Parts: sequence; C-alpha cells; structure tokens
Amino acid sequence: MSDNHVALAEQNPLLHFDQEVMIARLGQVLLVGNLDKNERASLHFERGVLYDSLGLWGLARYDFTQALMLQPKLAPIYNYLGLYLLLDGDYDGSLDAFNAVLHLDSNYEYAYLNRGLNFYYVGRYGLAERDFLTFYQADPSDPYRTLWLYLNELKYKPHEAKQNLAERAKGLSNEFWGTNIVHYYLGELSYDDLKQKIDDFSVPYAPQYAEILTETYFYLAKQQLNLGKVDEATALFKLAMANQVFNFVEYRFALFELSRLRLNESQTLPVVFDTN
Repeated sequence: MSDNHVALAEQNPLLHFDQEVMIARLGQVLLVGNLDKNERASLHFERGVLYDSLGLWGLARYDFTQALMLQPKLAPIYNYLGLYLLLDGDYDGSLDAFNAVLHLDSNYEYAYLNRGLNFYYVGRYGLAERDFLTFYQADPSDPYRTLWLYLNELKYKPHEAKQNLAERAKGLSNEFWGTNIVHYYLGELSYDDLKQKIDDFSVPYAPQYAEILTETYFYLAKQQLNLGKVDEATALFKLAMANQVFNFVEYRFALFELSRLRLNESQTLPVVFDTN
C-alpha cells in the first residue's frame, strides 16, 4: 500500500459559499414570528442538513432537535440523530432512533444501512446482515450496498464473503465509482490500476474528485484493517477525512474508526507503576 504520491482534493474556500448563504437566509426567515409549526420545523430541518454537509454537526444536531420538537413524526430527523448517536458511541440510543425511523416509514432505505452499521459495530453480525441485505436488495446495482454486505460477511460468514461479492459484482452499474473498488477487492484491479481509474473517472478541482478519494481511502483502510495492518489503516482513514466530504458515510465512519482505534490503543497500553 505504500505510495510516494498521495492524492488529495484541492480545498477551495468558496466551495461551500452557496450553502453558507442559504444558512444565513434560513436564519433570517426563522427570526420571523409568523411561521406555523410545520414551516418552522421544515426550515430547521433544511438548515440542519446544510450544517451537516459542512461538518458543523453540533449546529446540525441543534436544528434537528428543534425540528423534532415542532414536528415529532419526521423520519429523516431520527435518521440524522441516530447517526450522531452512533458516532458518539451511544449504540442503544442510536438503535432506538433508527427503529423510530422505520416505525414511521418502513421504506426509508438508509435507515436499514445505518441500523446495520449499528449492529456491525457492536458485533451483532447476523442482525447487520439482515439490514444490509434489505438495503442491498433495494438497489443491487449500487456497489456501496454490496461493499457493506461484504465487509459484514467477512465477520459473519468469511468463507462465503468473497464468493458472494463476486456474484453480486455481476449486477453492479459502472456509473458508480464504487464498482471499481469492488473489482479491486476481488483482485481484478491492482492498486495502480485503481489510481489510474481515479484520474480517468474525474478531474482534480471537481467536487466529485474529493468524493471519489474519500470513498477509495475509506474502503482501502477497511481492507488494511481486516488484514491486521492497523498503522496503514489509520493513515488511510485520515486521508479519507482529509478530503472533507463531511456528509458521506465514508467520512463519518473514517472518523468513527479512528476513535475506536485510539480507544483500543489506550486500553492496551501497559500500566507503569512508580516504585520510587
């Protein structure tokens, strides 16, 4: 995995200008007193989504909570709050939130992904398999759904995982960048091939380039972590975050994986007693 050249997306200070302007406008509208509860809830939710996309998760959480107080049956709010709880390590609270989403809207696809992630990270791989499979079956052409099924099956039924990945790869769409990552996992592309395809798929300075790098570094990191190469995985998770695509699952869980690795490291450090 060593490479003398590390690809990173250019960070343009004007990249998020439109979102920042919209946040300011929504704030002005929220100051108006003659909004009904549903309108105010909708505006808080919209601003929360914008804050989330900018990585301002504390502000997003505040807006989502305000929206929930005004309109307690908005399934997407529970989904966002469940994600934040999961990233905080509150697995029970997160599970309750995702269950609430599916109680309100059983067709809310991403709640199955997120609840599956909850189960995955607490080692309940059988339950994770059920949710990841439901998420995958809603769109078998999406490689990211296939990848999470594979990552879970490496834990749940490792002897079948790669064979299942190869079978599911047949139905993937080449319109998704992640299809190349699946082919890399299967050994059909080398690391150098994958790097070349990044340049073919997008151009530097384009927002899509940052997204592709975020996804690629994350799934490379997961591969290294599953091989027991913690230092390599740590470096790759950091690279996934460096592209600052804050609202991608790969960014969120690169951050989460790093926090888990730090926790594991702190718990395994030897205790030194002062004998003086």
